[in-house]
Formats: sequence, structure tokens, C-alpha cells
Amino acid sequence: MTGLSPSDLRLIMRADFYSFMVRCFTELYGGVTFLPSWHIEVLAARLQAVREGKVKRLIINIPPRHLKSLAASIALPAWFLGHDPGAAIICATYGQDLSDKFARDCRSLMQSRWYEATLRLRP
Repeated sequence: MTGLSPSDLRLIMRADFYSFMVRCFTELYGGVTFLPSWHIEVLAARLQAVREGKVKRLIINIPPRHLKSLAASIALPAWFLGHDPGAAIICATYGQDLSDKFARDCRSLMQSRWYEATLRLRP
């Protein structure tokens, strides 16, 4: 038990990208255990700084299977659009199939009940 109410958790996920990204992981990969690591915290902090306008350019160089796609191509666009629905976002990948998967995953998050409650401020 966290001792936090659901509305408190929603406020935290709205303000903190790392918390939001962990919830996205749970939503998309429900049967897989999330393993926290320092690199994920740093990645989330840098991406949050991008949204806040503190970082204008960012290159992410970490090995495959370290959550960079979830963070930068799925969760971040959903988080951006939750804060600013009129934002224009371009995500590029090496192939159409991967781009389609990221778009489907992002859409799935944005159509979920918890996303509505968290970023669209509905109970």
C-alpha cells in the first residue's frame, strides 16, 4: 500500500514523467515486471526537461531493450498531448511497421480510463 489516494497518484503522474512512464509500462506490458534502474530515471528526467523547455536537443544513446522506445516514442507523445492537446509531434523510426506499432500503443494509452482520469482531469 502506498497510502496515497487515487487522486494523489493521478496528480503525481500528471507532474512526473517517470511515474507516468511506469504506469504506461504497466498498461502495455501488464504481465511483465517493471525493473527500476538509474538509467530509466535519468532518461525520464531528460525527457521531462524537454517538455518543460529546459532541453532543446536530446540524443538518446542506450542499448536496445532499455525502454527508450516506450519512453520517447510512446509515453512522451501521450504525456505531451495530455498537457497540450494542440501540440504537433513527429515521431520517426526506421520502418513503417515499427512506427505503426508505436502509434497504436500511444493511442491505446490515450484511450484508457486511467489516462482520461490522469491527464484529462476527469474523475
